[in-house]
Amino acid sequence: MRSLTLLIILFLSLSITAQEAGFEKGIVAFETGNKAYLEEDYDAAIKAYQEVLAEGLHSKEVYLNLGNAYYKNGQTASSILYYEKGLLHFKKDADLLTNLQFAENQRIDRIEPLPDSIKKRVYTFFAGLMNSEGWAVTSLFFALIFVIAKTVKPRLGKIATPSLIIASMAFLTHLFIQSNERSEQYAIVFEPAVTVLSDPKMDAPVAFELHEGTKVKPLETFENFQKIEIANGQSGWITTSSIRFIRE
Repeated sequence: MRSLTLLIILFLSLSITAQEAGFEKGIVAFETGNKAYLEEDYDAAIKAYQEVLAEGLHSKEVYLNLGNAYYKNGQTASSILYYEKGLLHFKKDADLLTNLQFAENQRIDRIEPLPDSIKKRVYTFFAGLMNSEGWAVTSLFFALIFVIAKTVKPRLGKIATPSLIIASMAFLTHLFIQSNERSEQYAIVFEPAVTVLSDPKMDAPVAFELHEGTKVKPLETFENFQKIEIANGQSGWITTSSIRFIRE
């Protein structure tokens, strides 16, 4: 038993040491990236910011600076991709949204989006209040109040039922947001121009054409083809290699 305890302590200490080393490495890479960016060496800046993400470190500044470096380097699709990736972690961030819109203005495709569905509006409303983790914490908090009210301090019984209701609703909201985020997968077109086909085969009729930087919604995969949908509801098949997924 003592040997097992020592092994556990050693494992935990090594894990903490590795995390600290990764954090320090990420900080150095971030500072290197900033220096390269100021010197207009955008290739070096991109490499350094990618190293920060490779260490599992996420910050608004990393995604913003990486997107900016790609944009300055003439890689519009990559800049859009990393602004979008940043918004997965930092929803509604004004700087990321502003720079994303600026980069999107450089796209060739101008697609008029369909109105949001009721489900999408409900999701946007609740996700705008809190992310899924926030709703989970809220659920846990009110569940704890319910337990305390029912078992530890019976005189708080009046708040037990409302607490249980709030906990349940918050948990269901958490599941609803998580489910939508898993299904709301998007990708960015990385080819200068790509033909969207009516069927998943190279000799299929052409449905329409898309260009670099356009955001698409992947629907299904068949061999090396991906069925996608664009904002106006049109859909078709393109080669999977011509897009990059925002959420990996």
